[in-house]
Amino acid sequence: MPASDTEFGEFSGLYQRLQNRFSEQLGEKEPLYGEAGRGIREEVVCCIWFGGHFPPEGLSADDGRRLEVLSPGWWNVEGGPDFVRAEFILEGKGRVVGDVEVHTLSSSWYAHGHHRQPEYNDVALHVVLWDDQRAGGKRVIRSEDGSAVPQLILSDFIEEDLEELVELIGPEDEQPREEAVMAEGRYCGRAYAEGKMAPEWLGRLLDAAGDYRVLSRASAFADLFKNHSREQLFYERLAEALGYKNNRMPFIQLAGLLPVKSLRRIVPVDEEFEGRAILLEALFFGVAGFLPQGEVGRFDPETARYVEQLQGAWERLGRVPTDVRLSRNHWKFAGARPVNYPPRRITALARLYARHLHDGVFARLVRLVATTRPEGRRRADVALREALVNLLRRLEHPYWSCHYTLGGKRLAKAKALVGRQRATSILVDVALPMLVAHARQQDDSQTIGRLHQLWKRMPRRPDNTITRRMGQVMFGGAGESRKVVTSACRQQGLHQIYRDFCRTSRGCRQCVVYLAHQAEESLL
Repeated sequence: MPASDTEFGEFSGLYQRLQNRFSEQLGEKEPLYGEAGRGIREEVVCCIWFGGHFPPEGLSADDGRRLEVLSPGWWNVEGGPDFVRAEFILEGKGRVVGDVEVHTLSSSWYAHGHHRQPEYNDVALHVVLWDDQRAGGKRVIRSEDGSAVPQLILSDFIEEDLEELVELIGPEDEQPREEAVMAEGRYCGRAYAEGKMAPEWLGRLLDAAGDYRVLSRASAFADLFKNHSREQLFYERLAEALGYKNNRMPFIQLAGLLPVKSLRRIVPVDEEFEGRAILLEALFFGVAGFLPQGEVGRFDPETARYVEQLQGAWERLGRVPTDVRLSRNHWKFAGARPVNYPPRRITALARLYARHLHDGVFARLVRLVATTRPEGRRRADVALREALVNLLRRLEHPYWSCHYTLGGKRLAKAKALVGRQRATSILVDVALPMLVAHARQQDDSQTIGRLHQLWKRMPRRPDNTITRRMGQVMFGGAGESRKVVTSACRQQGLHQIYRDFCRTSRGCRQCVVYLAHQAEESLL
């Protein structure tokens, strides 16, 4: 973690220095496992399992037998185990093909009643983030027919910082713990209301916490660089972000089934753009389960022409690099705004990679940072922000820009495949920390400085549950909060302080805000 300003260019190391300064008063950091970790959704653990965020070799089951994962299987949306057709090698049994059930805690196998359900008798591996049954003697996991089920404890083998990994995978999952953030009478809120805590002082602290958050994410990405190519990692994270909350898992699976290296083998480098785009659309739609089959006479003329293009491209593809197909049942439309329906987001992914498949989308981001210059009186950070965001915002499609669904009514006005808000979220949560991690590994202080300039001037985004609650806790309400929390950096600072202190059982007197304020730290 950051220890000085000079080590990481212009990103501030103040937040880390304050934690070091008050380390005795802060006490031991609450581990993610326990009350802080129990709220992690099983879907996030599924993403860790499917994404392979652990070494495939050198694993062992909880009974000590060596284990090597060959394939995580594919996500099951029907009743029963989470993944089917997984493959692994288990000492004493050899190659095993079977189902996988995933939980956050090992005790959930019994809590959910799987030991009484015959449909779980084919589970070949129980994958959990933590084993909460170790204390007081281990309990063997058994299926309904009495068979012992080997268990993989992911936390024993994940090499990255687990807390950062969970946050990278599910940045929008976290919900505030009411009892934690309301504890101790909210010292900072009272001090601010009484005029004892200056807005400028608190703003600088939030800036430092926001910087720390980006650097922490960058460190997590740097760990992932060891076992994942930058292009594939960005592709997977982008796909996940396009899925947002409702469709994150099928997008991750789609990116896993169709990795960048396979797309590059399939799509000719000398094909013109529209030809590359329709090939990728057909490939993505075919594997995602959205490619229409049969005659097109049931569609209106515009839709029929597009469907014929897709079907022709699918025929041209010949052999597809995966036998696994998702179905419409894997995707969720309920609760999503029509502009965010999965086919439109899949189209955005196809159009982006049709343009930058062979030279690399992440490589394109790196070049934009290096070459974007302001025009006229525009500031450099604004020019760079717009260049990065527009990479997604300016994606267009002759059919999907004007339709929400296949065969649906044509829109009077074209709608963006990816809106500004989602594109900005992808920049903040994915692109920026990955670019910082890349620049740090290249020892490129100039690029780090440009990225920090971009970061500190990123405008604030719409509030979420954490920033709204923390605005109430620290400022007494949204009105006062907006006077100080004027940037995305400061919003992320709220998230960091919540994560480190307000969500824990430490209480206000073990919070860096309280300790720094009591010590009259100048924060200069």
